[in-house]
Amino acid sequence: MIFDDFKNIDLYDIDDKVKDFILNIDPEIKTGRYEITEYAYINIDEYKTRKKETVKLEGHKKYIDIQFLIKGKERIYITDKSGLEITEKYDDKKDIEFYKTPDFKPLNKIYLDRNKFAIFYPDDIHSPCINFNNEEETVKKAVVKILI
Repeated sequence: MIFDDFKNIDLYDIDDKVKDFILNIDPEIKTGRYEITEYAYINIDEYKTRKKETVKLEGHKKYIDIQFLIKGKERIYITDKSGLEITEKYDDKKDIEFYKTPDFKPLNKIYLDRNKFAIFYPDDIHSPCINFNNEEETVKKAVVKILI
C-alpha cells in the first residue's frame, strides 16, 4: 500500500495518461465509469460515509486501486491478507472478495482527503467509506482501477 500527498505523485510509476487524468479531474465530474486507457478506468461515486462496523474488508486480484477524494474526507482501514477468513468468495466479474474483520491483529488506518491518495495492491485488504471523525459525511470519491 502507498499513502501519499499529490505533490509527490511523480515519485510513483503511474502511467502518464492515468496521472494526467487524476491531476486534472474536474471537481464537477459526474458519477460513473470513465475509460482512461485500454488497461485503466476510473469509477466516480458519491455516497455517505458509514460507521466502521458496517463496512466490510475487501480485496482485489486483477486490479490495483488508486483511491482519492474529490470532495469530503473518510477513513480507510488496512491490513494484509495473512490469516484472514473469507466471508464472501471472489467475484471474478466485480474483482472483489470480502473478509471477516480480524480480532487477532490490529488494523492500520489512513485518513483520506482531497490532498492525499492511496494505492492498494492485491495483498492490501482494505475497508473504505468510513466516517472520518465518527460523523457521517457525503463524499465524492474516485477509484482508478489499473489492470495488473
